[in-house]
Amino acid sequence: MHIMLFDDHKLFAKSLEISMRGMVERFETHTSPEKMMDILAAGRPDIVLMDIHMGDYNGLEMARKVLERYPEQKIIFLSGYDLIEYHNQAIQMGTRGFINKNISIHELVEHIQFVARGGLIFPKYDSDTQPLTNREKEVLQLMAEGLRQQEVADRLYISRRTVNNHLQTINEKFNVNSTVAAIMRGIEMGIVKVKFVK
Repeated sequence: MHIMLFDDHKLFAKSLEISMRGMVERFETHTSPEKMMDILAAGRPDIVLMDIHMGDYNGLEMARKVLERYPEQKIIFLSGYDLIEYHNQAIQMGTRGFINKNISIHELVEHIQFVARGGLIFPKYDSDTQPLTNREKEVLQLMAEGLRQQEVADRLYISRRTVNNHLQTINEKFNVNSTVAAIMRGIEMGIVKVKFVK
């Protein structure tokens, strides 16, 4: 089995490469995600392992590009960013798995072999939480960025009452009783993107 890992953390990539010796036929690491498409064009592996956040590169977006060009490519996300929204996006785009980096080498190899045989590996989570619509996600993100309801309404070209209705629905889906609590839940799930200022 030929496996390629794309991860910009050089120490992690090298450590995994050493650990995987003798456990799979061929394991190679690449720490420059910007070269991913060229590398895959030169030689396609059985399995692609990749992180979600790779410096300036978004693993989810890169996986979409890979699958647009190579629909049959088996991709597994191997990431410490184990969030429900990422799981959902990974499933929807057609990747084969999402594995937390906090896993033993033997478990990782077992999961990879399972995917190679045609299986899917995704974490289980509370299925009682109803997914948000795209509009609800937009409203929650803008509220998290500090906009008031009227400002959100103006930005999305909808009425303030519609914004308020969306917020009430979000609260019901998340089983919370305030916008602040909904934002916190959204951050935990990976729906709300937090911007850090250096």
